[in-house]
Amino acid sequence: MVVVSPVTTGPATRSFWAAGTVWLLEFSLWDGLLVNRATVLADEQQADKPQSHRSAPFVNAVARPERVTGNPRLADATQALRTLHLLLRARRLYESSHPQVQDHLDAAYDSLKRVAGALGGLEVRIERGGVVVPTITEGHIPDAHGEFHALANDLQRAGVQTVFFAEKFHVGELDTFSQLLKDTLLKSDEPAKRTGQAWWPGQLREQRVEGIQVNTLTDRKVDTVLASLVAALVAYGGNAPQENGDTPILAPQSEELADSLRLIGHLTPPMEAARGLSVEDAAHTIHSSMERASRNTVRLLLGSMTHYTPQEGEFPQAYLLRLSQSLILEFLASEFAAGTLAAVAIRPALQKFADVLVAAGGYHGPHASQHFSSLAAMWASEAFREQLLERFWLELPQREKSAVLRGQEIWCVPIAAIRHTLRQLVDAGVDAPRREARTILLNYARRIDHPDSTARRIVAAGLGELTPALESLWPNQLPEELSRGTMSALAKETVPETSALLASFLETLGRIAATRGDFAGFENILLSLERVPRDAEHEHMTALGHRLVANDRWMLLVDAALANRALDQALPRLLQRDPERLLDRLTLLLTDQRGPEMIPAMARLLRAIGVPALTLLETRLFEARRQRVSAAIKLLAAADPDRLLRGLTRAMASWEWNLQDLAVSELARPANAASAQSTAFVFSAILSDAHPLVVPMMIDQIGIGQETTAVPMLMEIAAGEHEALRDQFVRIKAIEALGRMRVYEAVELLRQLAAKREGLTFVEPAGLRASAEDALAMMEESPASARARATFESPAAPLGNFVVPRRYARIPLESPLRAQIAAPQMSMARVKTISLGGAYLESAQRLSVGDSIQLEVRSGLKKIHFTAVVRNLGPDGNGVEFVHMKDEDRERLRRLVRKHL
Repeated sequence: MVVVSPVTTGPATRSFWAAGTVWLLEFSLWDGLLVNRATVLADEQQADKPQSHRSAPFVNAVARPERVTGNPRLADATQALRTLHLLLRARRLYESSHPQVQDHLDAAYDSLKRVAGALGGLEVRIERGGVVVPTITEGHIPDAHGEFHALANDLQRAGVQTVFFAEKFHVGELDTFSQLLKDTLLKSDEPAKRTGQAWWPGQLREQRVEGIQVNTLTDRKVDTVLASLVAALVAYGGNAPQENGDTPILAPQSEELADSLRLIGHLTPPMEAARGLSVEDAAHTIHSSMERASRNTVRLLLGSMTHYTPQEGEFPQAYLLRLSQSLILEFLASEFAAGTLAAVAIRPALQKFADVLVAAGGYHGPHASQHFSSLAAMWASEAFREQLLERFWLELPQREKSAVLRGQEIWCVPIAAIRHTLRQLVDAGVDAPRREARTILLNYARRIDHPDSTARRIVAAGLGELTPALESLWPNQLPEELSRGTMSALAKETVPETSALLASFLETLGRIAATRGDFAGFENILLSLERVPRDAEHEHMTALGHRLVANDRWMLLVDAALANRALDQALPRLLQRDPERLLDRLTLLLTDQRGPEMIPAMARLLRAIGVPALTLLETRLFEARRQRVSAAIKLLAAADPDRLLRGLTRAMASWEWNLQDLAVSELARPANAASAQSTAFVFSAILSDAHPLVVPMMIDQIGIGQETTAVPMLMEIAAGEHEALRDQFVRIKAIEALGRMRVYEAVELLRQLAAKREGLTFVEPAGLRASAEDALAMMEESPASARARATFESPAAPLGNFVVPRRYARIPLESPLRAQIAAPQMSMARVKTISLGGAYLESAQRLSVGDSIQLEVRSGLKKIHFTAVVRNLGPDGNGVEFVHMKDEDRERLRRLVRKHL
């Protein structure tokens, strides 16, 4: 048994001890070689474990910061080290007597002393890119803002590898330690040994600092296989006479690093238990690997192992993997910082070193499935290489990273690193970092015009992944430069994969614009797509234009146009691109329960679109599908009544009675008062083509519109001489219209209808005679006829801007009348309001506008029967219009109304 101690070893080994590692080595000598019996034993034990356990050392091989959440000790340590970083920063910016230095010194002392007291001493290990507190976690302290990365760089430059704060130390010791750090960093031109590992303990003893220790020994459990490997390296590489053990490790050249990595790759296969090598074979392989390597390569590897010491309980394969990562990242960072390695060369350099490790880690034998060691298999993975590349850019100092992100080589930065930087800037919550983030993202998007096709593909894919950041940075309106640049690149792109990625991103921009209500931006994207040539080469762009207005997005545009707010000017232009689909959507919405409430907004949209939509609506009046015709009638009546009247002259005869009724009732609404005279004229022209149940309302409208050209026809109907319109109710309506219009040439006819007898009986029935007498009374306008006029004239003025008066006075009833509705289901109702033209029914039965019902109203012992149509819905009932009744029912209704006047 051989124990290696600082007394029996050379300077290189002493430096290894100074790094804080105690090595207990057990060797047996065979053929003059150092052979570790524990190697085979450890490999056999590892081989006996399940596969998941054997691969455990390689899980999380790339160091990731620990999360603070849920770990109060880690949170306290993080805060303590943050105060230390702020103290060192204040030291460099201000004089020692400045209040800022004193404040940061007190804060750092309080925080560090509290954590050291809670942990029984605070040990901090400095690693590349971060700091570690081994008593809490072996991962880097969380570093959201890069402050611990900067702290680690400063301490490494000062030659500090480990710092230990005792449970009890005083503020003067912390002051002295921070001053020494400042002096060390400012005097970088002094000899290398000035900041060597052995220099710090001596300086602290000289300054009588006992509570803070730097680069001192700490007990750690180290794998025996790994200890034997280090001893073998010491035996084969030794230390050059001209070198000093305290000399900091200089960055190797590219070829030197490749030789060191090759040696690491050659050393790993003998440790693989899967190979089943004997102790002798393993020793031969290690011996051969070291003999092939130069002494400088061995010394360089040994020095690197001194710099990156093993963690407690770390397996040899896992340590060598971490060591190889650290060497490569250290080399890339130093070369990049010196300006000898451009940003675009980082990935190829990493790939080259990874290939060296893969080639060196290969072996032959019946027991190997892929003939790779565990280390070589990891480095052969593209995912692992990409992860390491991301780590390089994430750990890069912010100033150097910002220079790349603002430059033309930003495309070669992994998208994960860009996304992480943008998230940090956004989370800062102030304007300046957000402006910086916007600048970075726009700069990245401009690289879509890069002459290199690979760069264009990377940027196109990255833009798609940056969509969440894009939406966060521009919460209201996206910059037009994004869509314009993407559109220009898409038009010129010849690589299919890149074209597909650009099309997807452009579609995402369109979705964001439409969702946010930026319809002008959405329209600009569509216009750009429509300007490209219509040929096979640009067919994919035409297809993209169709996808941008797919069903879900089209419905979003329609809903926005119908919203209860000012109409965006871009929406009518967008929707008029496909008026057929727009009208289909509006037709479907009208079937909804809230459809009638949306008609004003629909009319506003249709008027804004103009001819394309209105002309198509007019053509739908002649279709066979009833739902389309019904929607066209409602929309034209609200948006352009003149078009509906024009189509009515040709379509009326082909419609069933409920469509005729719908068109006439929509045109008769007070909202269409401006076209009342035109409506009366058209009604008079098509009266003969109308259904008998619709004619009464049309005659009423002719009378209200004072259409004098219809007087001869009305007199003919009133006299019962019309060829088709001879129904008693229709004749009564014609007589009422003559009275409303004050047609004095019809006085003689009305007198004959009211008084003509044949013997002792009247020629005309009582209801018709009563109507004739009422018409004569309206013409005379004498005091005696006031009661008759009150039946036909509403006492209240027309509401709002409506100039069309009610056809009949509405009579509220103090005692509601009972009624029975004979609809699809028999039900009872109460009549609260009644007139000669209709009534309001309170009923539990819910009817729909346009429903035709048979109604029986009971007034005392008398029953009045009507055919009625539901015109509107109320909160507790329905408003109905009487479209037909017998002569005797008309007379009973007239007497009922007169009674309650």
